[in-house]
Amino acid sequence: MSWQVLLEARPDAPLVAGLPPSVRAAVRAGQELAPERIVIAGADEAFLYKWSFQLRAAGAPLAEDLDPRLPLLTLDPESFPDTNGLTDFAAAAGAGDARLALAGRTVAALRRDPAAFGAGARPPKEVLASALAAPAPELTRGAFLDARGPAAARSADILCARLAKDNDGYIARFDRRLSIAISRLLLPFPVTPNHVTTAGLALGLLGAWWLAAPSAKLQFYGALVLWFCCLLDGCDGEIARLKHLSSPSGAAYDVWADQFAHLATFVALPVGVARLHPGQDWLLPGTMLVTGFLACGFSVWYLVLRVPEDKRGPLALTVERIASRDYVYLIVALTAIGRLDLFVWAAAVGSHVFNAFLWLQSRRVVSPA
Repeated sequence: MSWQVLLEARPDAPLVAGLPPSVRAAVRAGQELAPERIVIAGADEAFLYKWSFQLRAAGAPLAEDLDPRLPLLTLDPESFPDTNGLTDFAAAAGAGDARLALAGRTVAALRRDPAAFGAGARPPKEVLASALAAPAPELTRGAFLDARGPAAARSADILCARLAKDNDGYIARFDRRLSIAISRLLLPFPVTPNHVTTAGLALGLLGAWWLAAPSAKLQFYGALVLWFCCLLDGCDGEIARLKHLSSPSGAAYDVWADQFAHLATFVALPVGVARLHPGQDWLLPGTMLVTGFLACGFSVWYLVLRVPEDKRGPLALTVERIASRDYVYLIVALTAIGRLDLFVWAAAVGSHVFNAFLWLQSRRVVSPA
């Protein structure tokens, strides 16, 4: 069915997790209904420019006026649909007019005859007000989140609580709580995921540099910097999801920045240990550590990351948890007691064991007994 969606951009509307409710509603409408057009009443050039990325992500053309022939979905400017909220509402409405209420007011109204409300003849803002106010059968299907007054903060809490991912590492679940707190601090500012990724890469290289220093104190500081990088590594994805700023190029940049920071860290580890213990030969464990890291990186990419997420096998969840940055906690602990050499030996052997485990498990998944 062809749709047109009518929203309103209010300059005084509070941002919910970094976005105006009208922008969140436009993105959700584009993703769930694929409308022929979206009309945002009151949206000036500055508004459209500021939120251009998100509005393009909605996937529907923006129009200045309404088509009196297309079914019209009007959405309240002080709320926004939750996941599957619009599809559920539209399915329940069937072929007639319908409305959905939240906190005593209409948040969505479907009108099959928009011309009766002035579509194409009256300003979109007036059409929106009359379409929302007119009576219609009230439905109960369709989840919406409130963005009016204190409810906006509660809706932001709901969105942030959903940021945890199933493939988070075991310790990364604790990190996620801290990274979400950092992300929420950054949301009011014009910070993009690529900004956070770049900052994490720069700090990761600084942490690796300090890990390679001939000073136990600097190595400890480097480990702490790397731990903070782990938090930022979660923030870029969180901000991308909250602000609808995800893109294939941004995801690729995040992956390669992570791998480069990882490589710098695993090169720095044997260098730093060798400089702290100049009387010992660290060439063998250092070579094993770097080659093991490169082998694991290739195996994880080949067996898991290059496969579309919806087609990854049961090995993917375990691999992504084990191959996370949880090891940084061990680095912090060992640098605190001046025994980073233990990590170098353990990781040199363990990386090759883990790589062999990946290929053994992949064969069992592909060719089960």
